[in-house]
Amino acid sequence: MSRRFYAQKVLATSFIIAMVMVALEVSAWIAAFSLIMLFWKWGVENLQWKPLSRKATGFLSILLLIQVLIQFRTLIGQEPAYTFLLALSSLRIMDYQNDRDHKFVILLGFLLISVKALFSLDIYWILPSGVAFIGLWYSLLPPNLPARARVLFKIFVLSVPLAAILFFAFPRFVLPWAMSRGSSQLGEIGFTDEINPGMVAELATNTAVAFRAKIERLPVNKSIDLYWRGSVLNQSRGLSWRPRRLGLRTPALEEYKNLPSYEVAIEPTSQLYLFVLDGTRHVDLDINQVLALPQSIYRSTRPLNKSSVYRGYYKSEFKDESPPQDEDLQVPPVQGRVRAWVDDILNRKLSTSQKVDELQKLFVDGGFVYTLSPGVYGPNDLETFLFVRKRGFCEHFAGAYATLARSLGIPARVVVGYQGGRFNPLGGFWKISQKDAHAWVEIFHEGFWQRVDPTLWVAPLRLVIGAEEFFGLSEEDQRAFARAVDWRPPTKEDFLLWDEISFWVEDLNYRWTYFLIDFDKTSQQSFWKSFLNYRIQSVFLILAIAFGLVSIFRSLFNKKRKLNEAQVLLEAVEKWAERKNISREASEPPLEFFRRLQFEFPHLKSSLQEIELFYDQQTYAGKSSSSGKEVLRNWKRQMRSR
Repeated sequence: MSRRFYAQKVLATSFIIAMVMVALEVSAWIAAFSLIMLFWKWGVENLQWKPLSRKATGFLSILLLIQVLIQFRTLIGQEPAYTFLLALSSLRIMDYQNDRDHKFVILLGFLLISVKALFSLDIYWILPSGVAFIGLWYSLLPPNLPARARVLFKIFVLSVPLAAILFFAFPRFVLPWAMSRGSSQLGEIGFTDEINPGMVAELATNTAVAFRAKIERLPVNKSIDLYWRGSVLNQSRGLSWRPRRLGLRTPALEEYKNLPSYEVAIEPTSQLYLFVLDGTRHVDLDINQVLALPQSIYRSTRPLNKSSVYRGYYKSEFKDESPPQDEDLQVPPVQGRVRAWVDDILNRKLSTSQKVDELQKLFVDGGFVYTLSPGVYGPNDLETFLFVRKRGFCEHFAGAYATLARSLGIPARVVVGYQGGRFNPLGGFWKISQKDAHAWVEIFHEGFWQRVDPTLWVAPLRLVIGAEEFFGLSEEDQRAFARAVDWRPPTKEDFLLWDEISFWVEDLNYRWTYFLIDFDKTSQQSFWKSFLNYRIQSVFLILAIAFGLVSIFRSLFNKKRKLNEAQVLLEAVEKWAERKNISREASEPPLEFFRRLQFEFPHLKSSLQEIELFYDQQTYAGKSSSSGKEVLRNWKRQMRSR
């Protein structure tokens, strides 16, 4: 049977919804290719455009497969899977012509929805996924099936309890392999353990969520105090910094479980970085083991290929007293005005504290501008940045400060991670996004490593109100109020309402995501253990659930079939004939059956002809000249008189 894709509105709508959900995660070129194929298919069916042959679509499929393998070097992973499935789906729509194509397209639709659910736990994808899922199932049922919607409803009513039971009862496994998100070096959150001029600024233009954190047990509760360290950079090239190879750290001797803790729900990254607050002494990760490295750095032993939750244990009075190494004083040769400034400070024979004061004075009084668009700097353009252009982002200030500190004989290192976040008062958690990417400095002074953030002198407002709100200002307001710590942007009532809505949505999404992430093998075992502790209650609950499921099944599937008047008459005649040892063959049409009875029972010919006429008119013409109840009464009256 010939089929047209866009003529089936439910299928077309559901499948396009599934494609759009995946298209938001792929490169622009593959999304554009899929859109062109959809539009072309619409033109073929409605404007008589020339379609692509199956040979052409097959050839394009091979080319796309080669392109994916070249770009990602694998088909296993989020981005390669999304890319190939989306391209294949659009080409199969172009080939859509018959029942076989119809079923294959529906299968691809289910795959698109499943892959989206595999990599994204956000609750706002449930509605479009549910609409697409129901629409695909509806399209899979035969078109001539009576009451398709009712049949589909019955299927879902029975499948939802089964799905819930499987969720709570199916064993959780930690697989020895992991599915990555593709071959991207930066992963989804884009973090990398090095800085070059402009790298952190580029990351900060991304609005994606990096992680969410609940820190209500900690003594820190302001954005300006939240420094999430991800990596420490020790090798300097002026404005560019790299990490050194780190060995494992000796575990802390104190009992960390007595320390206040906080929880972090991190988005998939395909990387090993675990972001922790300054002062964190231990990290627990439910699924993967954690490596504790020197300089308060933590890493997962396996890539974080799905949303994960880890717990950090915090010690507010902790001081890193590990002695600096020779590498913490190495600095590339500085020349020109930078050399002159350094020599001037050194010639004055100042103490370390006085040198630190001079460094602060340089950034406070130097007329620096904090901006996401400072222009292009090379790794050795330290003089241009400090004394000519004076425009930069956090990595420029951190890299320059650490280089100058080392030039003055002060051990220094650059720390990269995130700073601040946006607090959700409804859920009581902090949302840290890419905009919060940050770099700062640690110097070894007075016997321990101390945090120094030059951004605090150049643009303190950024640290006080957070990156999301600060970068929401115009560039003019950013420059004008960057140092006005007490200034706040004016708000309108509609913005306040929108904030409340966004807080509510974020809180709902966080709770949903955290529940799915946290319900691992350990949580499942605890659930069933606590459930089975109440044996009597458990037995009654299980019996109640079983009784409810049986009742639903009987009400949906054992309910007596509702017959129309013509079918009631046919059933009455069939029962009477069975008492006469006459049965209607399965292949015998009802009208032929009525005529056979008229031949065998001539005395009932008039009544049977009346039934035959009514059945013929109502079943095949859709109307009748008499009432079915009246015809049935006449038949029963005739049977009683005999």
